[in-house]
Amino acid sequence: MATPQETTTPPPASTVVAIPTPTLEIKGTDVSSETTVPSLSSKAIDRENLRQKLQPLLLYVVSTAQFLDVVNGASVSVAILPIAKDLSFSIPQMTWILNAYTIAFAGLLLFSGRLGDLFGHRRVFLFGLFWFATWALVVSFSTSPIMFVISRALQGVGAANTVPSAMALIATTYPAGPERTKAFSIFAAFGGLGAVVGILMAGGLISSIGWTWIFRISSIAAYILLGLGFLVIPSAPPKSVKPKIDYIGAATATLGVTGIVYYITTGVEDGWAVAKTLPVFIVGLLLIASFIFVESKVQSPLMPLRIWKSKRFSSSVILAFVQMAMFQGVIYFANMVFQEVYQWTAIQTALGFLAHSLLAVVVFTTLGRIMPRLYLKPLILVGFLLRCGTALMFSFVDEHTSYWRLPFPALIVHIFGAGFSMLPIQITAVRDADNKDQGLVGAIYNTGLQLGAPFGLAILNVISVSTNTRIHGSSVHSGPALMDGYRNAFYGVIALGVFGFLLTAILLPWDKPHHQQPPAKTTGAEERMQQVEARDLESGGVSKEEVRV
Repeated sequence: MATPQETTTPPPASTVVAIPTPTLEIKGTDVSSETTVPSLSSKAIDRENLRQKLQPLLLYVVSTAQFLDVVNGASVSVAILPIAKDLSFSIPQMTWILNAYTIAFAGLLLFSGRLGDLFGHRRVFLFGLFWFATWALVVSFSTSPIMFVISRALQGVGAANTVPSAMALIATTYPAGPERTKAFSIFAAFGGLGAVVGILMAGGLISSIGWTWIFRISSIAAYILLGLGFLVIPSAPPKSVKPKIDYIGAATATLGVTGIVYYITTGVEDGWAVAKTLPVFIVGLLLIASFIFVESKVQSPLMPLRIWKSKRFSSSVILAFVQMAMFQGVIYFANMVFQEVYQWTAIQTALGFLAHSLLAVVVFTTLGRIMPRLYLKPLILVGFLLRCGTALMFSFVDEHTSYWRLPFPALIVHIFGAGFSMLPIQITAVRDADNKDQGLVGAIYNTGLQLGAPFGLAILNVISVSTNTRIHGSSVHSGPALMDGYRNAFYGVIALGVFGFLLTAILLPWDKPHHQQPPAKTTGAEERMQQVEARDLESGGVSKEEVRV
């Protein structure tokens, strides 16, 4: 052994970490002055391996949260009349059965998405699930219209906290390429499935144990999901700099979007140019303009304007708006055809969508497997054309048309069209975003969806009502005669599809399939391992400069 006076040759730098202090205590363990790299890296590797094993569970947890959000919107649209009857809603108040959730959800998406980027998507997602579950349970015990509306709005606040963070968790867990594409395909499949399962579930529950169980089942499922989320969603490394919140931007964005959504959702019933709605719309536009100005000036903006420089992202938000307007229009007016033209019951209507919901799972998951080898732009173009075909087939329906002759194949075509357009648009939206902006990008994308759904339905409903009033006068409020208005509404869906087709052709670039693109320099897993190693080193008081590998 060398004496203190002797000089020893240091071991090769490739195998030893030299730490200048004699001993180092890490989490209660004495470490000698010579510590090998594996002693620190193995912990990071073990944690990363555990996360890799939990990845599939994480995906299904966040996808199921998306499923619950959509189910709650779709099921309540079927349950409006039973809810209104049991709680004594007046006719003008009935719109708030749907609008309370939609307005709160859309208004807070941008703010909650940015909160996830700043404070951690796990934290925001789990809080959203807890809030959603709690207020869903409260909704089920509502005894008056005001209790229902307030509780429903607060439930929408919870949903607004789950969806953007869910998208961000997927984008930051799965590296760009085939893995992320497959993950988003499953996420989108759960959303598409939720839209139809919501109708099926509502029809069955209303006909048996009552509408209150729509919310009780959602609450129970969300609490179970909350427990799973705590187990499978990893915590993010702590931020070295305390996050700053753009309070002025948050206030102007939230109030501005809320005002616009309020105008769109209530304008159909109350009128577009009356004192009750128009001033709110004008104030909403002014607040959005103020928000954009504020974001260009503040140091830590809620929405950095640089993200709009991506042509893929900006185009995807517009296309999300258009395609959701089409989706909501087809589902709503198909539902009206079944109930008014065919005179079906709620449970018969739900069964009419059964094949549609089952096929959604198959189509979306299959597309997720093959999409990395396909050009996205042609898929979106074909998707818009197929959805135009769905609307065209429904326009030929009358009370004598067999369900199997037109509505059934139309809905099958619709789910293929939705898969070909919804999933590629969603993937394109997040393609250029940095990990630090994934929550914000997901929030803006979903805001486009949430604005598109009520806007499309409002415009199409105006077309339908005005057509029936012109042809039949004000005396016809139900029955097969309403098909005249529904037919023109389906023509409106076709017009939206043509518009979406042209926008896609003009705006979206022709990106190569993922398997033809060079691999990223660092995968998502490698990035996370680097973060874990950095956190372990920092927690033990070891600086990176003191580590030589």
